[in-house]
Amino acid sequence: MSVKFNASVSHLVTNYLRRLGMLEPPPEDLPGLWFDHWHSSTWLFMSVKRYKKILSEYVDADGKNSYTNCFLLRIDHYKCSKTVEHEFLVLHFTHWDKPAARAAICVDRSVNITVRHSSGMITPSSTSSENRAEDMIELIGCASSLNIKSCLTTKFKSFKLNSSLSFPNESTRPSALHVAVLLFQVNQQAVNYHLLDAQCYWFGHTVSKSLQTLFGQGEEEVFEPDTRGHLGPIPVFKPSQDDDVKIICSGFWQAYEEVMKVVEARRLRHLEEREKLVDQVRADKQREIDERDRQIDEQQCEIDECNRELDECDRQIVKIQAELDLFKAQSAI
Repeated sequence: MSVKFNASVSHLVTNYLRRLGMLEPPPEDLPGLWFDHWHSSTWLFMSVKRYKKILSEYVDADGKNSYTNCFLLRIDHYKCSKTVEHEFLVLHFTHWDKPAARAAICVDRSVNITVRHSSGMITPSSTSSENRAEDMIELIGCASSLNIKSCLTTKFKSFKLNSSLSFPNESTRPSALHVAVLLFQVNQQAVNYHLLDAQCYWFGHTVSKSLQTLFGQGEEEVFEPDTRGHLGPIPVFKPSQDDDVKIICSGFWQAYEEVMKVVEARRLRHLEEREKLVDQVRADKQREIDERDRQIDEQQCEIDECNRELDECDRQIVKIQAELDLFKAQSAI
């Protein structure tokens, strides 16, 4: 039975139990973190630049950015078992409202192999913009082991978990927004793909090491044999990769402050738009009230006019009755 089939069955059973009221309602998803999504034929990929934009510009109904309260729990470092032994990361995040809910994303670096030089190959020495690195995010969805395995098996076929880096201290965990900014900073440190200096090995190492440096050492568990950064038995590392980590970390907080300015601007704009909407609704309601008051005044005027007519009729009746009584009296004489 395939992993994908098992994941689908698990998802169906979960939904069925929820309909019966035996499980809590599903956690709310975000555009950049899916907590209830299960792997299917529909995936969502985006660049790290696009991911940072989505997370920084998000506001909820209260004007808050929920990503600042979704925190990184763990980074799993994987390595493909075949071909070029590609490396990638899976990041696990908490939910801002439901403590038990988890979301996972897959992060990796590749290059568009459809773009080639005149020689027909991408050479290690090339720094051309044609070799622009593709640092991508894939939204996996629910961070269950079965769902993650289903997604990764479909994408990478065969792979092995090399290490796990946990952030157990709740007070120092990076938020999803921190991570999005960091991923873009790593991309900007080496925008071009280089077979020896800035490939998937460098990307995975730099992301993990930078987060460790910025948010505490964390707790790392390495699974033997540790083949990270190796192509077969050969280590493939950029000599200055630790210098890259220092450069990225030195500029991180300034970059994050710039993003928080965007977050604050979006919050203020949201509050301003909501206030305008409230004012508009209030004005519309006041117009409705004024119109009802006008109609009531018109109806009251009509009632008053009817009452005046009735009073006139009563006066006429009294007058006629008096004249009739006078006539009767005169006739009797």
